Amino acid sequence: MDEYSTLGKPIERYRFNELVTGKALFTNDIKLPGMLTGKLLYAAHPCAEIIRLDVSRAKKLPGVVAVITHEDVPGENSYFYLSGDQPLFASDAVHYQGDILAAVAAEDENTAMAALELIVVEYNPIHGVFDMREAIKPESEKVWKNRDNLLDHLTISLGDIKDGFKQADVIIENTYYTGRAEPAPLETEGAVAQIEIDGSIVVYSSTQAPNKDRIQIARALGISENQVRVITPFIGGGFGSKIEAHVQIHAALLAQATGKPVKIIRSREEAIRSHVKRHPFYLECRTGARRDGTITAVEVKAYADTGPYINLGPEVVGVAVMNSSGPYYTPNALLEGFTVMTNNPIGGAMRGFGGPQAAFAYETQMDLLAETLKMDPLEIRLKNGLGTGMQVPTGAKIRQGDGMRACLEEAARLIEWDKRKEKESKPAAHLRRGWGLAAHVFTLAYGRKIPDNAGVVLELAGDGTLSLRTGAADIGQGLHTALAQLASESLGIEVSQVRVISPDTEKTLDSGATNASRSVIISGQAAVQAAREIKKTLLITASEETGLPIEVLNLKNGWLTAEGERINMSVKDLANKSRRLNRSISAIGYYAVEYPEPLPPNSYPHAPNIYTFGAQAAQVLVDIETGQVMIEKLVAVHDAGLIVNPFGALGQIEGGAAMGIGYALMEEIHSEKGQILTDSLDTYLLPTAKDIPPMEVKILEFPEPYTPFGVKGIGEVGILPTAPAITNAIHDATGISINCIPMTAERVLKSLAALKDDQIN
Repeated sequence: MDEYSTLGKPIERYRFNELVTGKALFTNDIKLPGMLTGKLLYAAHPCAEIIRLDVSRAKKLPGVVAVITHEDVPGENSYFYLSGDQPLFASDAVHYQGDILAAVAAEDENTAMAALELIVVEYNPIHGVFDMREAIKPESEKVWKNRDNLLDHLTISLGDIKDGFKQADVIIENTYYTGRAEPAPLETEGAVAQIEIDGSIVVYSSTQAPNKDRIQIARALGISENQVRVITPFIGGGFGSKIEAHVQIHAALLAQATGKPVKIIRSREEAIRSHVKRHPFYLECRTGARRDGTITAVEVKAYADTGPYINLGPEVVGVAVMNSSGPYYTPNALLEGFTVMTNNPIGGAMRGFGGPQAAFAYETQMDLLAETLKMDPLEIRLKNGLGTGMQVPTGAKIRQGDGMRACLEEAARLIEWDKRKEKESKPAAHLRRGWGLAAHVFTLAYGRKIPDNAGVVLELAGDGTLSLRTGAADIGQGLHTALAQLASESLGIEVSQVRVISPDTEKTLDSGATNASRSVIISGQAAVQAAREIKKTLLITASEETGLPIEVLNLKNGWLTAEGERINMSVKDLANKSRRLNRSISAIGYYAVEYPEPLPPNSYPHAPNIYTFGAQAAQVLVDIETGQVMIEKLVAVHDAGLIVNPFGALGQIEGGAAMGIGYALMEEIHSEKGQILTDSLDTYLLPTAKDIPPMEVKILEFPEPYTPFGVKGIGEVGILPTAPAITNAIHDATGISINCIPMTAERVLKSLAALKDDQIN
């Protein structure tokens, strides 16, 4: 592999000092003269008709400057992400507990809260829809009077599923359930909005999609998009919950109504009540295989509860479904996805975007298949693993698939898989030890026929420093550090000479949302293109100055080189000489994802072509008296393409795996007929430092064709195989059947009770 100056080096996170010293400015730190506090009134019922909404008493309260409802929206009363079915303010009915009825702007928080108490709402509660399996029955109540509860039905197929099962000697059939999970970023959603003298508006917001917010704010305020400016301060995590507009539009409406700055910061309870969750899934799975372990057929029906609004439900289900046969070659597949509407909490994007739900099902299936065939779980995975050039059920072919087996083999080596039977499996009368493996496949970027692009502006100054303007939000994953590294490597300067200008719709280009593990690929490619354009200009100037052919010249670490030897001419010198020659040393990079490979007829039209693989292995100890599970060791091995920054890459995998531990053992939003019961971090359990075991992470490099330097996004992949690795280890330790996560202590005990004493491992 080429020796790079910046890439692959452990570069300190961009603006790290501001974060660790407390100087970083988050949305809630913004203070403007005369700023008002905004508060929102949420629905008291998850499903009800609104008989009367009276805000007159609230408006009269001293210190209240404005109270607005749907009647006060000058433009469109709707969010507009991919569809406009979710209202900003409910008018005639509420459809889930997070619906908003009114917004208040007051001089202080206590007054704003008191005003909410004075708003009179009369409801007629109606029977809602809360069970996704019941929701799709013809006789079920409807979430929307004129719309079926089955929002979308997707089918992806390859080969002949009937013939595939005829070829099978063994068929494994099971149903799996994954619970509803909460993103729980450290920073809750917030926004500050300020009206300018010319009637335009500036909104500061913790958002993953500033340009998408700009569109929605303009629509609601009834003004043009060029009158809206969205700026992102530091963002304290998102995990998907900040892709949609959350309180930005309401803050902007209140600022427009009052003429004063308005800040809205959600409390933790408000955030849990209103923002999107990881979809709960039911997955009906059938896997057929020959006696030697070769998979012949996979059939999956995946049902997802998306709540009452479209949001990204079909898209999440699409990702789950197209990956639901796992990282295994499957010649015959029938994969179906059902997006179901209910009056439960709204489902949307969350780290992994359907991948964790699918991985739990297909990796549990693989262990059960190995158990039935009396094969080693590692052996059966290696036997069926995808590789370069193989076709997946969407019709696409794997461009670079060498990572699948390599990750599995390395994870097995690190956990000492081949020595596990030599270790003590019953260290005490009440303890059982077990080991589990899980692999994953995940698609990056949006896929064919879906707009997926980014723009980056680079400007080289006379002193040789570079400004990089990006509309891609850094939500804590280190994206801006990676973009600085890619730009500096491409131009040939030190990374310390790069300054990244964070998203500001007045200064930066649209780079799309920070999601789908796409940003380092797409914004990175745009940055590389712009840097190479500037570099070309500098080398033309250098060739004229030195008399050397441009082919032998290069820039490295801020200096000119000729055939690898440094020449006493710096990038600063070349920048100034180019300026004097009226040559531009700024450039716009724009990249839209390309799919040069044609798909066979009748393929899934949105099939992506960028895949990443990984594997994790867990060693657990189960207390059969209490049901408690202790993870003694977890190893994670993932393919990152070319590693941009080892510090950032390791952090992303470790953080994803920690989230996966919570998903496996404790995290679940509980609700009763649409009412959230776990509405705080006192009741919604998250893993703490004490729950995270010794973790060994290794990242392999299998560069991806058609991406800058072969990079791959890794922001989501760390969570994908964690839960099934742990649950497979629990099964190995105890013998209990596991078809549901999180596998809480209560569920472990219940499953143990279903076994006879002599059946427990």
